[in-house]
Amino acid sequence: MAALLFLVAASLSHGQTLVKCPVEDRDPALIAQAAQDAPSCAQAYEIMNVCRSNTNGDAKFAQIVVDKCEKIFVPALDEPTFKAYHAARDSCARRFAQRKDAAATSFQSTCEAGVAVVFAHRAELAAMRALRDPRQPRGPIRTPAPEAPPLEPPRGAPFGGLGPRP
Repeated sequence: MAALLFLVAASLSHGQTLVKCPVEDRDPALIAQAAQDAPSCAQAYEIMNVCRSNTNGDAKFAQIVVDKCEKIFVPALDEPTFKAYHAARDSCARRFAQRKDAAATSFQSTCEAGVAVVFAHRAELAAMRALRDPRQPRGPIRTPAPEAPPLEPPRGAPFGGLGPRP
């Protein structure tokens, strides 16, 4: 099991995309465990996507991805974004509503997991923007240093101390 996790982590490092399923024999229990143990929801989606078999069993892997991604963005959702998220997931269901085969269930589940990945990515970007925004206060509010008193021209100097007019 440790070798499997190392293989998955090594294959997902440095932004590389998976080409083939990193799980030997495509064992559903090991695929589910690999998706659960992935370091990010995008990497869990990548594992799910390359290991799917276009059957009803893919819905289980997709739900793991959705749960992993929703932990990132659902706590911070406002009402309009919450509605947009559910509308996007409903769009996946409508897209495959006419088909009743196992592949359609797999495609719908994969679509919904993809929506969750996109919303999680947007939430992560928004969090990074907030950290880098110079208008946002960081740490304790610092009071500015007291300003130095303005320089006054010497008494009796003409034109505010600029010297005589030419």
